[in-house]
Amino acid sequence: MDVNAEPGIDQDDRTTDTLELFFDLVFVFAMSEVTQLMLAEGSWLGLGRGALALTAVWWAWVCYAWLTNTTADAGVAARILTLAAMAAMLVAATALPDAFGSRALLFAVAYLCVRLVHLVLLLLDTGQNREQRSAAMRLLPTLLAGACLLVIAAFLDTPYREWAWVLAALIDLGGPLVLGVGGLRVLPRYFVDRHGSIIIIALGETILQVGTGAHPHLSDAGVITAVVLALLIAGQLWWSYFGLTDAAQARLVSTPGLAQTRLARDAYSYLHLLIVAGIVFFALGLHRAIDKVFDPLPLLHAVALTGGVALAYVGDVAYRWRDHHRLAADRLIAAAASGAIVAPALFAPAVLTLAALVAIGAVRIVWEARDRLAATAEPQSSEYMPPPI
Repeated sequence: MDVNAEPGIDQDDRTTDTLELFFDLVFVFAMSEVTQLMLAEGSWLGLGRGALALTAVWWAWVCYAWLTNTTADAGVAARILTLAAMAAMLVAATALPDAFGSRALLFAVAYLCVRLVHLVLLLLDTGQNREQRSAAMRLLPTLLAGACLLVIAAFLDTPYREWAWVLAALIDLGGPLVLGVGGLRVLPRYFVDRHGSIIIIALGETILQVGTGAHPHLSDAGVITAVVLALLIAGQLWWSYFGLTDAAQARLVSTPGLAQTRLARDAYSYLHLLIVAGIVFFALGLHRAIDKVFDPLPLLHAVALTGGVALAYVGDVAYRWRDHHRLAADRLIAAAASGAIVAPALFAPAVLTLAALVAIGAVRIVWEARDRLAATAEPQSSEYMPPPI
């Protein structure tokens, strides 16, 4: 690893490499298993457990994203350790659908191994950089405590097991907020590119659920219609997120020093979790909608489907507000409209609920396109300003 390299142009301009993309593949499976956990439970408790499991998976990924953000070149030892982390994460993901049951200990131990490998890589990476080493040592207790709590939780019964997971999530998420991120460094292009990849992974989970749910019923015209509508919704969420990636990169570049690191922490490590959670919940509702296209959705699945889309839009709004302090009114209204159709979804066929979500997304895209056209007609200032949303 090139731990002593200064942030020069070549290093700062790099994007996600093949090892990092390969590493992210295990999170495709992990996110799909979060959905399987919620499907198997089929209850509000299962939805809550899914949210906790997703938070654990997300924070494991975040830890590695921050690590590789400062690593220009992974040596042989780092590559071997990364592959070891992938193996541990694959075991954890396999056990995840029963992480609150008979496989709780297997999941917790495998997950702890993922986090321990991260700590070893972190200490190797920051070994000769005093400022980054100090930041790593400051965060070390919170990086380890949450994962250890999951091992303890494996020996507890409900509801104490779930409360231990909640505490672990609070420790993980609260560490960088309470202890600060001073000493950490951000490569803007890499950071934006890597988080864009994880959004693609989450959207890929929705496609997986579409295929899984539709496979036994492909001779049904209603199912085929629902498949097309589901893909359109996923495409609209993709459009919503990736419309301003360049502006996000420019914002990170133009933000100096510690403020840049805090922006990366808030806008990406924290607020992207809302977007990913919305997409995963949408995938849960989508599985039921594809399976029974002409039946109304049960309350749990209606909330997951419409609320998941709404949460993804809300996360996008919050991310853009933190990034460049502009309110994405089109996305906010789309979120409200998506959440509002939860009541009709309890009585209307699922395929109509999907069509309504497509219509909401289409109106939002037209709104955005109109604003972009209006913006291009205005005189441009020489001073950097993020493009309109």
